[in-house]
Amino acid sequence: MTARLIIGVVALVFIPICGMTGMFKTFEAVDKVNEKLPKDQQLDHGWWYLSKYQRLHRKYQRLYPEGRVLVQFQIAAALIFACLLIFGWGFRIFAR
Repeated sequence: MTARLIIGVVALVFIPICGMTGMFKTFEAVDKVNEKLPKDQQLDHGWWYLSKYQRLHRKYQRLYPEGRVLVQFQIAAALIFACLLIFGWGFRIFAR
């Protein structure tokens, strides 16, 4: 096994780890936002789509201007993208 392939496998292993970390950070942000919202305005933990993420981010930033949860979520998302690129390089997906 070459070093390039090993690096690709390690990157492949980190993709779901970063995904789960991002999911947990999203749920943590939802819990924090829901603590300060009335019952009828609270967000549900399921069925995520783009506009719901945007609404969560706006509410979280308004309620917790110094909060770090969204930054941690964005770091996890960036790491997923980086690991995907490293995986592609390791398995020669981008090779000619």
